[in-house]
Amino acid sequence: MTPAARLQATIELLEAVEDDARPADLVVRRYLRARRYIGSKDRRAITDRLYATLRARFALDWRLRCRNADPSARLRVLTHAVLTDVGGFDVLAGLCDGGKYAPAKLSDEEARILEAMLAEDVVDRAAMPLASRLGVPEWLWPALQDRFGTEVESEVAGLVGEAALDLRVNELKATREEALAALRSLGIEAAPTLFSPIGVRVSGRPNITGLDIYRHGLVEVQDEGAQLTALLVGATAARCVIDFCAGAGGKTLALIPRLDAGARLIACDTDAGRLARMEPRRVRAGFDAIETHVLTENDQAWFAAQEASADRLLLDMPCSGTGTWRRAPDQPYRLTPDQLAAYRAQQQAILARAAPLVAPGGRLIYATCSVLAEENEHQISAFLDAHPAFEMMPIDAVWRETIGTEPPVAGPWLQLTPRSHGTDGFFVAVLRRR
Repeated sequence: MTPAARLQATIELLEAVEDDARPADLVVRRYLRARRYIGSKDRRAITDRLYATLRARFALDWRLRCRNADPSARLRVLTHAVLTDVGGFDVLAGLCDGGKYAPAKLSDEEARILEAMLAEDVVDRAAMPLASRLGVPEWLWPALQDRFGTEVESEVAGLVGEAALDLRVNELKATREEALAALRSLGIEAAPTLFSPIGVRVSGRPNITGLDIYRHGLVEVQDEGAQLTALLVGATAARCVIDFCAGAGGKTLALIPRLDAGARLIACDTDAGRLARMEPRRVRAGFDAIETHVLTENDQAWFAAQEASADRLLLDMPCSGTGTWRRAPDQPYRLTPDQLAAYRAQQQAILARAAPLVAPGGRLIYATCSVLAEENEHQISAFLDAHPAFEMMPIDAVWRETIGTEPPVAGPWLQLTPRSHGTDGFFVAVLRRR
């Protein structure tokens, strides 16, 4: 493809992402599947520009509105291109020649806007609100300041940066050393993850799903923070483990190698389709069948049968996903205050509904991929106030017991961030039923 065709494809793809409520990565896959003629280098160039534009959306929109321009997918892509790597206004105008596969010619208004931005770039960067410059919603900035204090700028920059590629080693099929050797034999640069004893961090973006090591179930793609969450469950020696919000089963599958023979593992979700997506992953990993249950509003009989049965109850909560924004750069602008409030209410409801499943002496593991206190420690504090049968277990003690190394943090709970720990943003609190 020509540079002009790549630019036009990026505009079309951004329009598709903005018009679709589904996550950007799903829209991208659908777009590219319908255009198999696009080569691998062109795909990489198009998606790189798309994700860079998404990450810069708040800054781009601020610039455009300062010039009384209505932000659109086309203007966002053209603005990002002219301010970064396209080579200046004249080069961009040359690419937008209206030819076949190329963007339409610049209108007089578009030319005015783009030229003004180039001329006033330094002024824009100085005047722009910090939240917009960093790529997060302005309405959420106070909560992020409360969370990170004087480190807010660097921590937020980490949240919206690019993510590493992590793999979880299937301990029933390979050791981490064997997985590393297999990757390196293919010329793929890889190293052990810093905290997870079953993790591998891969350099670059190789096609992992096309490798035998993946197809044969030796590794699964999973962020190091998610691996640590599963390990902190402490499934070893548990007779019954319930993953209450299992989704497609990433953490469920990570629990299996640690289970003793004969232990029950029950994966639950309100969406049968999400649970079904676990099955091919289970088969690839070589695991036995997993007990599943689709949660409904009329589940009294199931809850009565499972009451006080779980030695470990994992609540991997639906949440704002602020800790995974570097993997989903469309999510910051999709999140609204009403959605955040709805997540908080849902978390409270799940805690209240699921807590009776924990056996005396058992543990409730509360986890989110959020960095917001109102979804994390505030929820735990409120739950403990209302449920005196539960008590907090210090996370450093749980870490030493389940992972066997010195923890990266001390205190009652775990908060990981991309900037401080190199993982996605994860929160974990472990509660014990007295």
